[in-house]
Amino acid sequence: MSFPADKTLVAVLTPPARGAIATVAVRGPQAVSLADRFFHSLGGKTLGEANVGKILVGHWQAAEEEVGEELVAAKLEDDYVEIHCHGGVQASERIVNHLQSAGGEPVSFTAWAGYQAPDSIVWEAERALPSAPTEQAALHLLDQHQGALSREVTSIQALFEAEQWDDAQQRLDALLHWAPFGLHLTNPWSIVLAGPPNVGKSSLLNKLIGYDRAIVLDMPGTTRDVLHAMAALDGWPVQFSDTAGIRISEDEIEQAGITKAKAALEQADLVLVLHDATDLRPHELDDSLRELPAALHVVNKIDLAADLALPDTAEMLATSAVTGQGVLELISAIVARLVPQRPEPGQAVPFTPRQVACFQQTRTLLAERSIDAARETFSQLLNLLSPSDETT
Repeated sequence: MSFPADKTLVAVLTPPARGAIATVAVRGPQAVSLADRFFHSLGGKTLGEANVGKILVGHWQAAEEEVGEELVAAKLEDDYVEIHCHGGVQASERIVNHLQSAGGEPVSFTAWAGYQAPDSIVWEAERALPSAPTEQAALHLLDQHQGALSREVTSIQALFEAEQWDDAQQRLDALLHWAPFGLHLTNPWSIVLAGPPNVGKSSLLNKLIGYDRAIVLDMPGTTRDVLHAMAALDGWPVQFSDTAGIRISEDEIEQAGITKAKAALEQADLVLVLHDATDLRPHELDDSLRELPAALHVVNKIDLAADLALPDTAEMLATSAVTGQGVLELISAIVARLVPQRPEPGQAVPFTPRQVACFQQTRTLLAERSIDAARETFSQLLNLLSPSDETT
């Protein structure tokens, strides 16, 4: 991937926030001449006259403006100029607007980075890194930005060339094994708290995230909507959803909340089914909760149960949202369910739906021995159409 030879691109390289200095980059055949239309150095020398690597102090001013801005411009290559102006958004936007009026083409920072990236996977990692919610997630994305997945793709391409189809299939299977993990590096795992009314779902949510996100009242049916809260468990990003108590109700508003709760169950990566330690009658559990195969069952309010006897037929965790008893054990159990295996540092991990779909399709075509189609599909991984395309 490289910058287009027939366009002069303009991009702001610094974040759109308060800061001392902002940097505007201009690259292309007209980079120097466009900048010289607005930049006037203190010594009178133009960027076109300056040697590569020369830094000039001056001011930036359009012909129709009475006052310009003092700044620094650097001619870093024959077709590359950087303008360093006052920080913030307004100063850099003004320079971009001037350059656009003269024929420059503004692009986003991610598109600019895409032209610099060696391949599409590295570019996608560049774009994904700012969206990583936790340090753990960012570290695995950084491995992909540094080429872990690109190198694995290149190795599999070599297996194609050597006609080692079975080995290629095994390598694809190994990559797809990490796909569920990789897709959650920018999108947190979804955890839904569900159960009958008044079992302490909202109280346990507050305990798990460490602050009062949910309103807690000693009245069944208080939660009417799905309430979301972000957190990190053992360094992994999760989104908790507190739902309405699931029961038969004639109240239309409560029924709407129960409908939303059941819809949230279908989208969850993990459901915590809560039970009341003071009333463990199995017939009180709604069928929509009883039939969840991958749920973690949690007996809450154990501080109120003097003689707690958990059923022998089900694996249950015991907690108290009031005292915190069992909460750390619950967190460990959640993490073990969501992240049963962790990639080693430097492990190749697919992390976008585009990559996963491409691996899956290639794997299917290889199994069918549609070799030419598999080869063509797989070749798309490192060659996205254009960095200016902002979708993945």
